[in-house]
Amino acid sequence: MATIMEKMGMKVLFWMLMLRAVLSNSANNPIGTLFPARLSSLSKPRLLRTKNSSFGRQVLNCRGGGQSNSKGESEITEKAMESDEERYSRQVYTLGARAHGLVRSATIYLDGPTTSGLVFECGKNLALSGVGHIVVLTNGDDEIEETYHNRKLDDLGQAYDRAARAEIGHDNGVKEDPTDVLVEFLQRLNPSVGVTKKSRAVLKAGKKMEGSILLSIDRPYSTQTHLNSLCRKCQMPFVSVETAGVYGKTFCDFGSSFESFDADGETPLVVPLDHVVETENGEGNILVKCIEGEKHDVSKGDKIQFQLSTGEAMSQTYTVQQVQTPQRFTIRLDESDDISDYTVVDTVNAKATSFSRIKVSQTITFLPFGDAMKQSNEDDSLFSACDLDKSWDPIRKRAILCSFEAVEKFIDIHARLPNRNDAKEMIELSETCIAAKSGLVGDPQWRQHVQSFTCACAGKFTPVQALFGAIGAQEALKAASGLYNPIQQFLLYDCDEVLDSVSTATSGDASKCGAAAPGQSYVLGRALTKKLASKRLFMVGAGAIGCELLKNLSAMGAGTGKGCIIVTDMDTIERSNLSRQLLFRDTDIGNFKSKAAQEAVLRFNPKIKVEVHTSKVGVEDHGPFTDEFWSEGMDIILNALDNVEARLYMDSQCVTNRKALIDAGTLGSKGNVQVVVPGKSESYGSSADPPEPAIPVCTLKNFPYAISHTIQWGRDLIEGLFQRRPTQANEYAKSFSSMDAKDFALMLEKKLGTDAAFEAAKELNEDLSIERAESLRDASISWAVMTAKTLFHDSIVDLLQQHPIDSLDDEGDPFWSGTRRVPKILSYSVSDDPQQQKVNENLVEFVRKTARLRIESVRSTDSSISVEEAVTALKGVAWGDEVYEEGMDDIDEEGDTIEKIVKVLNDTILPEEHVQMTAIEFEKDDETNGHVAFVTAASNLRALCYGIAPVDAMETRRVAGKIVPAMITTTAFVSALSCIELLKVIQKAPLQHHRNAFINLALPFFAFTAPLPAEEMQGLHGKTHTLWDRIVLKEGEKAAAKGGLTLRRLLQRVKKKAAADPDSIEISTVSFGPYMIYANFLHEDDDDMLDKPFLQVLKDAISSGDDFDEEFSRDDGEESSTIDLDGLDHRSYLDITVIVEDLENGDEVELPPVRLIKWKQ
Repeated sequence: MATIMEKMGMKVLFWMLMLRAVLSNSANNPIGTLFPARLSSLSKPRLLRTKNSSFGRQVLNCRGGGQSNSKGESEITEKAMESDEERYSRQVYTLGARAHGLVRSATIYLDGPTTSGLVFECGKNLALSGVGHIVVLTNGDDEIEETYHNRKLDDLGQAYDRAARAEIGHDNGVKEDPTDVLVEFLQRLNPSVGVTKKSRAVLKAGKKMEGSILLSIDRPYSTQTHLNSLCRKCQMPFVSVETAGVYGKTFCDFGSSFESFDADGETPLVVPLDHVVETENGEGNILVKCIEGEKHDVSKGDKIQFQLSTGEAMSQTYTVQQVQTPQRFTIRLDESDDISDYTVVDTVNAKATSFSRIKVSQTITFLPFGDAMKQSNEDDSLFSACDLDKSWDPIRKRAILCSFEAVEKFIDIHARLPNRNDAKEMIELSETCIAAKSGLVGDPQWRQHVQSFTCACAGKFTPVQALFGAIGAQEALKAASGLYNPIQQFLLYDCDEVLDSVSTATSGDASKCGAAAPGQSYVLGRALTKKLASKRLFMVGAGAIGCELLKNLSAMGAGTGKGCIIVTDMDTIERSNLSRQLLFRDTDIGNFKSKAAQEAVLRFNPKIKVEVHTSKVGVEDHGPFTDEFWSEGMDIILNALDNVEARLYMDSQCVTNRKALIDAGTLGSKGNVQVVVPGKSESYGSSADPPEPAIPVCTLKNFPYAISHTIQWGRDLIEGLFQRRPTQANEYAKSFSSMDAKDFALMLEKKLGTDAAFEAAKELNEDLSIERAESLRDASISWAVMTAKTLFHDSIVDLLQQHPIDSLDDEGDPFWSGTRRVPKILSYSVSDDPQQQKVNENLVEFVRKTARLRIESVRSTDSSISVEEAVTALKGVAWGDEVYEEGMDDIDEEGDTIEKIVKVLNDTILPEEHVQMTAIEFEKDDETNGHVAFVTAASNLRALCYGIAPVDAMETRRVAGKIVPAMITTTAFVSALSCIELLKVIQKAPLQHHRNAFINLALPFFAFTAPLPAEEMQGLHGKTHTLWDRIVLKEGEKAAAKGGLTLRRLLQRVKKKAAADPDSIEISTVSFGPYMIYANFLHEDDDDMLDKPFLQVLKDAISSGDDFDEEFSRDDGEESSTIDLDGLDHRSYLDITVIVEDLENGDEVELPPVRLIKWKQ
């Protein structure tokens, strides 16, 4: 255990164990959900990293939604999904079709001040998520409710109001009623969502309101109690959210018996099975072993089922008794039915090829708001965990909960919100609240928490509002869909560490807060708001996270002073973006994201200055982002990227130029935020992620055992048949027509090799001859049928001839074992057998799509192929078990290879004039082009060959298109956290006040930890340095006038900077990227080289093309192909790597990067 704790970090391990205890009722493994075994650099979020540990980024099967438990549930909103599938495609991959359908049919009631930024946030998230109907409730004039929210100190609310009124415009007259403005704005966000307003009295009827949820926002304690009681009468789930300064609270009551169908939304792994065996202890348990190299995702108490070789599940279910390793666990049959363990073992080993975890629904009991408040003073289980350092503090959470309740008590007495001068009275009121626990009140920490709350509670803090807008909307979606684990029942969050840097003299006076962001100035002081307004912020990416960041920053006053926000994004807007990117509308589709975002954010704050670019950031794409820009053109970087490569590049620029970086990413319900503080923290690139696991070629070609293998095979097939082959035909057509067949064959063999040349000749025969066919349609259908026969019949026959079922491998073990499954030969035949009918259906679809794409690759014409045409063609083929292609068995024999290629070429009938074939590029998002349908049919046929369960087009599109699941709530959450960290950077807060975050809204799980300090690296003479340290050399005016600092002079100055006694060290090598510039064993006596300007020596080295030997290379990632010789003249500085030898002990040490700053005229 000690070793594990050292590896993972004591704090995170403790947190994970506590989380398991909290979610012990879940049928799934929360730890496995958070930290799965499969890792990939393609995924967006970065997992939580603590000292001595490095977790990678995830790529997960996030189709979500679990299995439908009834036929009705699976049919809920098929019509709705047909009309808006493209808009919600990324969300559907997060929620699953069932849950998304329930969301699309749900009605959410919003009850809150319609000028509240939190109301706008919740409404925005729900509208973009596509709920069926949003009802904004009104309640006339209630004095306490009106006083409870101060619109003048709600920056986000004012920004939304400005944006809404600007978008509505003056054509129909600006609506003065804030409720009408809210309704119209939400309707414009998503025209497919119905948005209306009604009186709160609609709830008083007490009728059952199925499919409806009430979301109470910024309402006082008494109102929450009243609304919750009305919901109980209507059998209606209730969610309340409110914020006060840097504090926020969520409460959920989904009724006395709420069924959660799927606690985590993850699709269970289908794990290949090695074998099962009865355990030796005689307790009736069975040991399950995965095949070598595969890991399961089960934990104790889970239910599993085994799958047959056909992909269908066996009827028996089993309960996991004990997990031994990631590859082994024990199970017990749930219902024996007089079946002996030996029979189970024999049956499973004989028939099953895989197993998977079964989703089991759970029933959750909630307490009403009043009862939960009463029990909260004793029952810690009513609080969902949040912050690692804060959630386990019983004083903190009860003091904050009582502070929220005390605000209404204070208003009832004074008819106003409390301020910092009222701390003493608020402390007294908090001690009388229902959640106050005897023994805790009166504690100095209690008083400190209440006092901090009181000082900030009157103002609204934009990032906290955005954060709780995400939580409130997500909990409402959980209530609507039954997907994910709801908050049970309170969740408290605060970022009161930002208050530590606030002077009491600069905040708290509403009359002196200024115009930029009065609420923020009230909470954190005017000085911080002014500093934010003067900063130049570089935001990379204007997609989902970028839109949320811009919206938040506009409300916070960024870019309204001497500073500005610089935005770059080379992407254009697609329809699938509209479910997560609030700044864009349908009319923006096709426009650049950065430019559309600039136009939209000006509606939120006309005073904001936004500079936009459409350039890519990267080593090869400098564009407007020069050395001067990185060093002087901006202050802080906000990453809103969707790939690791760009993140690493941005990170390298931050380290090189000592700039702060705040990175955020999402993957479905999961999200992360990492802050990089110059000179203090580790960087984004400090932890190396494992490479994405690749599928071996032999597995793809002959031995697939997972659906991902067959989908990738199908994706490769469509590219091979309809992209590579048309390109090949176009390339060789002209030379083929002008050359002798033998000369052409020799050219092919020289260029491609013997086997590949023969295959290319056969492909050219087919592709060039088809242009002369009497009927392109008939020829294409015939070609499609023969392609199907070759792939799913002939090749399988050939494989089984090479490796008969009873054959042995080189080790003497059965060849067909482990991951090698005996393939089944497919053919088309009329049958009542369900399995054969599946084969027939997919063969028909394969022929239809293959023939269509074949026609489209030859010429643009009507290419739809009917089912009847495909069936007729398939019936006309002889599906025998024997296959033999003349010339193939002895193609490797010398002497007649060219003759065979020539024979094939001579049979090719050339058209009079070759018409360029069209190379078809796979496009996943066009439903009408047949690409996904082709891959689905091909993949499913391949799967049926190898006993793998086929999947639908939706899952095929996700895997083949590498679609990253996403939803607006996660995006809004991580963007809010990024803005909080931004303010801490501007405050120059200590490192321990910053928070890296990993969150999963599904569970829910929130982990916040301080960034790790930068690792210290050993230097000369016992000294250490970090990645932030530099040795800086400045070129003088005299040296510049002579062509630049010479190499000799550079070496001398480096020695003086590196060591107190320059004679105690010797410079071994100097390098720039992959190029060695100087090596003492080669150039120590080369006076000509030493007296040359360093820049010229560098250019000579690059021009020579002599890279470091790989053994000695310390390449920092700058590839030779990206180094522009002319561009070196325009760089303001050069970073070089220097290795020195300590002459006292003979050790070689790499110095911190040496930066040569060139003279500026």
